[in-house]
Amino acid sequence: MSTNKNPLNNTIVNISIMILLVILILIIFFSLFIWKKRIDWLSIISISLCILGTIFNIYLLSKEK
Repeated sequence: MSTNKNPLNNTIVNISIMILLVILILIIFFSLFIWKKRIDWLSIISISLCILGTIFNIYLLSKEK
């Protein structure tokens, strides 16, 4: 039973990483759009924190493999 669990965990981690990469691309796209519309330090800081948080989650999930 433990031999079947490892490929399942790898599949779940791979799917999670792909979803987070799509979210990261969307955050970057919308942040560029928001940055062009209004230049506000609070929005730039919050978008930067979202991008860093997503990259950190991708890093943690890739270490889980």
